[in-house]
Amino acid sequence: MHRLATLVLAVLALGLTGLALAETRSLDIDLTATTGRPVPVSVDLLTLRNHIGAEFPMDWSSVRVLVGGERVPYQIDDVDGNGRVSAGDELSFLASGPAVIEIDDAAGTPDAFDSAFTIEGTDPVVVRSTLMPGFTVEVPENGLVRVVAYGDTETMLANEIGILRFSGFPESTYWADGQLGPHEEYTNLEEGGMRHVGTTVLDAGPARVTVVAEYASDRFVGLTQRLVTRVYATGDIEISNDVTLRGYADIMKLQSMATGVMSQADPESLHLMPVFRRLIWADQLEVTAEEYFAERDAVTTVDGTPYLAFRADDNLNPLYWGATYIFASAEPWRANYSPSLGIGVAELAHTTPAIDEDYDAWLSGNTWVFESQEFRSGVFKWTAGEFEAYEATASITPSDANHFLPGNTMRFHLTYSVFDAADADDAIRFARDRQAEIASAALE
Repeated sequence: MHRLATLVLAVLALGLTGLALAETRSLDIDLTATTGRPVPVSVDLLTLRNHIGAEFPMDWSSVRVLVGGERVPYQIDDVDGNGRVSAGDELSFLASGPAVIEIDDAAGTPDAFDSAFTIEGTDPVVVRSTLMPGFTVEVPENGLVRVVAYGDTETMLANEIGILRFSGFPESTYWADGQLGPHEEYTNLEEGGMRHVGTTVLDAGPARVTVVAEYASDRFVGLTQRLVTRVYATGDIEISNDVTLRGYADIMKLQSMATGVMSQADPESLHLMPVFRRLIWADQLEVTAEEYFAERDAVTTVDGTPYLAFRADDNLNPLYWGATYIFASAEPWRANYSPSLGIGVAELAHTTPAIDEDYDAWLSGNTWVFESQEFRSGVFKWTAGEFEAYEATASITPSDANHFLPGNTMRFHLTYSVFDAADADDAIRFARDRQAEIASAALE
């Protein structure tokens, strides 16, 4: 009996020694949740590893995610497509508040979670959320997803999310003799634009379905696009639209877009957004952006703050050209909302770019255009002859191409959220608050 007790104590001591050797490290993720809808959170494994400590021998099978002290479902997606857990992969989950990611240096039993989706078909792949009633997305073979249903509404709500518009001079010999050659403009779907390399739809999980699509241009040799689209069960679609220049290119336009945002569902949809921090038309007229739009009866006030609100199909008699707005600062969010359907789609920025005081530098970066019912974000270098007529813009270099060098990249990181709202004021509140939620997610 004494020998048996001694043996049991020895085994327990061994076990406790093993437990003592196991180490757990954690990563805090801060976020502010105010809309009542879970917030999508995504962390690439390289970032996670660097924050945990590259020297720590973490075992990915031991990962746990906690929100409010309770474990929540998560998934790890093979985003880099190499068939194993690696730096380019992503861990994602849905959170209602600050979260903690824990990982051990010893193997654990991997958690198994139910998918939050039903998946049907091949072209298109039809993705339906089981968490957000009616939320349905189609993934065509070309990889440009579209939202086709939400709630009881079954119609196109947003199309071609992440499609690229680009233009420039593919035969440029600028650095040899200063000649640009003929100008050409394309989108992904136009002949001569982007060659579709492939689309992969990853397995559905408890948080999202991830789509990886790749494209390459034969006219602008070396220009490639990698579009990662993350369809969350909450009604949110996050994109990382990465454009890489592997050769020299003289570019006039390089814009990430979404088309047909609510315009097919309701031609009378409203366009809603914050007041621009900079609008060249307003600068040329020596008025504020708010005053420019107030003259067009396109300003509303919500909770004491002015916002822009107008019919999305109304170009508001622009100062020149035909776009509703152009040469405009990229803001935190914009949305199209249908009062008759009570549904909207908001484009939300994960970061809002600063405005360079120098006009040329600012126009070489990320600006906004709204034209032909397309949300366009990115480089737009064409200038109008009218620039010379106004003191504010007389010094801007006219229609100067961006001279991209091999290795240059540009990333568009946006989320498109489908939502319901009782009226335009509530739609503004949701888009404003949802953008703040998504942008608030930060590693501590």
